[in-house]
Amino acid sequence: MLGGNELSRPIIELKGISKSFGGVRALVDVDLAVAAGEVRAVIGENGAGKSTLMKIIAGTVTPDRGEIRLDGRPVTFTGPRAAADAGIAMVYQEPVFYPDLTVLENFFSGVELVGRGGRLLWNEMARQAAAHLARLGMPKEVLHQRMGELSIGRQQLVLIARALARDARVLILDEPTSILSHAESEALFTIIEELRREQKSVLYISHRMDEIMRLADTITVLRDGQVTAHLTAAEATQERIIQLMSGRKIRRDIYRERSIDRSKPLLQVRNLRRAGYYENINFEIYRGEVLALYGLVGSGRTEVALALFGDMPPEEGEILLDGRPVRPRRSREAIDLAISYVPEDRRTQGLFLPRSVSDNLTSAVLGQLTAALGLIVSRREAELVARQMDALSIKSDGPSAPVASLSGGNQQKVLLGRWLIERPTLLILDEPTRGIDIGTKTEIHRLIMDLAAEGIGVLLISSELAEVLALADRVLVMYEGRLSGQLSRAEATEANVLRHALGYAQEAVGVPR
Repeated sequence: MLGGNELSRPIIELKGISKSFGGVRALVDVDLAVAAGEVRAVIGENGAGKSTLMKIIAGTVTPDRGEIRLDGRPVTFTGPRAAADAGIAMVYQEPVFYPDLTVLENFFSGVELVGRGGRLLWNEMARQAAAHLARLGMPKEVLHQRMGELSIGRQQLVLIARALARDARVLILDEPTSILSHAESEALFTIIEELRREQKSVLYISHRMDEIMRLADTITVLRDGQVTAHLTAAEATQERIIQLMSGRKIRRDIYRERSIDRSKPLLQVRNLRRAGYYENINFEIYRGEVLALYGLVGSGRTEVALALFGDMPPEEGEILLDGRPVRPRRSREAIDLAISYVPEDRRTQGLFLPRSVSDNLTSAVLGQLTAALGLIVSRREAELVARQMDALSIKSDGPSAPVASLSGGNQQKVLLGRWLIERPTLLILDEPTRGIDIGTKTEIHRLIMDLAAEGIGVLLISSELAEVLALADRVLVMYEGRLSGQLSRAEATEANVLRHALGYAQEAVGVPR
């Protein structure tokens, strides 16, 4: 292995680490060593296993097999507290905190300073917290603000300062600058340089190659849960990175050629903007087309989809449906326009888990199933549910079974079935096959092709580049809230899409083609 062992002795080593979630292999026989004073970047596509690997080091996920060594001795982390006690701190991409507590209360949550008689030493805690916040350019006045009142960037800085206060020997940063301003990022980079001089180690997950090349001594590349290389920064050229991140087998038997009428768009998006999320977004979708929207973490894909569905309306720009302007301000308005959205997290955003399969399937069309006085006509409901369960091959103990009792793949089918009861004109699918088995994934792929063949426009968001390339007629690529590429099916090779997703191919994309 390059880099880590050449710098000095390893602080932490991972050998043969593997982890699966159901039928999905997140990590496969991963080896990694991080030396004292080393900044090691970990890169890879969405779903490559980066965050899972970091959570194993931080004690929040337990590996199925493999060994972790700390200072050469085998260790087992029974939870985050055990990892923290061993000198490992992690700052997650999405800030995790108690929003109604103050910054100071969050800072010392679980590690409060206590004096005689169990009295909390608030003045001393405030002094220490203020000193660590000052390192990141934050004034002491924020200590008494509620965390929920801070900007998301400042929330992240507080959590970084809290990790530094623990005097961790290994600091894990997962996409730390995705929500930081330029000045806040620069303050963080200064801290990372200080940690290196203090012989502390940093594991740095990011898709921003300029940051990686500036900070990292070594780079580990993951693809499909496996390490494809450990590189020194000098070895990490643009083409080498793309080569190591790509190389998977792309299925070509899923896609079906169709005649798509491109004379009149189903949907046109013009100059869409929402500050802090996306800007200058222009594209069109045609009836019967599968248009994929691809980008790495924080690129703004889901936010654009939510703009079309009315959940995060744009501040500027225009949306035209069949040539007429529309501006859904809430999801109900989008549904009335025959726009449907299957969210990326079915368990928290899509399904009513304690409710039955039947209730989940019919929740969007209850108005069609009611008679006088708002009573549901049971026979009509049962017929509709039976038809959807049969059409989608939903496997359960019957329509009255709690949807929580179904497998992940069948839960996803229920969610799809809900929105397909009334055929939408535009179907937005956000990570439609995440966390499901290969058999159900194939069924959903075929369903997407069937829906497109029926003339439904499909906007597909997926972190799996192989899935995007297998299904899409065209691919839009986002980088840092902007469209960095609009590629035809012929142009959308794995390497080409990755160049745009990593910001290597920054073309000015403003006019749809």
